[in-house]
Amino acid sequence: MNRKNRILLIILVIIFSNSGIFAQTDYSWWNNTQQWNGVSSWTNYMIRSPYYMGPNALSIPFSEKGRVGEKVTFRFYGDYYYQKGDNTTDIGGKLVVPVSKGKVAIEAWGTLLEYYKMGEDVAIERRARHRYPSGFAVGDAYFATVVQLIRNKKFPDMALRIGLRTASGNHLDDARYTDTPGYFFDLSFGQDFIKNQKQSLSWNAMIGFYSWQMSVPEYQQDDAVLFGAGLDYSFYNTMLSVSVAGYSGYFGNQSLIIINKNKPVAFRDRPVVLRMNAQHQFGNYLFGIRLQAGIHDFLYKSVRIWCQIPVLK
Repeated sequence: MNRKNRILLIILVIIFSNSGIFAQTDYSWWNNTQQWNGVSSWTNYMIRSPYYMGPNALSIPFSEKGRVGEKVTFRFYGDYYYQKGDNTTDIGGKLVVPVSKGKVAIEAWGTLLEYYKMGEDVAIERRARHRYPSGFAVGDAYFATVVQLIRNKKFPDMALRIGLRTASGNHLDDARYTDTPGYFFDLSFGQDFIKNQKQSLSWNAMIGFYSWQMSVPEYQQDDAVLFGAGLDYSFYNTMLSVSVAGYSGYFGNQSLIIINKNKPVAFRDRPVVLRMNAQHQFGNYLFGIRLQAGIHDFLYKSVRIWCQIPVLK
């Protein structure tokens, strides 16, 4: 082989090595920290609980506030989540399509793309495969049907929602998404305390059921009671909202053995968050900001900037 061909070969080896074609990931760090038994798949070591996953993996559903959307709209948003050892930035969207004269709506939403960067301590606690996890992940897609049961009556507005969470999210190896489906259904309520031409004050609440698949041999599914309550204050084209929402899973802080008998974990499947939202309407467009703080089993603080646009007039 002449000198020119040797140089070309060296260049190709360097390129392919950096691209990962010839590279092999060393999982000895994970094998040691998680005390791998040498037999079980790494996926069975993952803890599919809201406390041990990324902020979008098992997120708490929003309330419909007893109302079905009357217009076709699309909402685009960006989030920044902060937790010690895990910073996450994402973009997502929500589409609402009313049918049957606004008595029923089809909704679709989810995280389109997120970027995350985690520290070693969090990676060990979540049993992530990489020592310093970072990169881009695609989120789960959610679909729901919302049916108006009562509206504009003496009783509070009431809506029924039936929702499905797909397993489209990736990077289970970094504990970002569960790679399992889930479903939920709930009743939401809403009613005005005060309403006139200048301002209004209303309350809203929801109660329902949330379920998702697990990987524990004795327990293939976790079931939770979904709940939430809040207040909305509107004046002119501005609305301020505050709410508390969460779900209470079957296990709570109960210790479970997930493959590793030497490292039982408190499952922690009862997340609760406080949400504060401010929005303003400019013509047919809505702009808003949401602050969220974890109260229990969800350690993230976050800020969301969003914009809602009409798709069809």
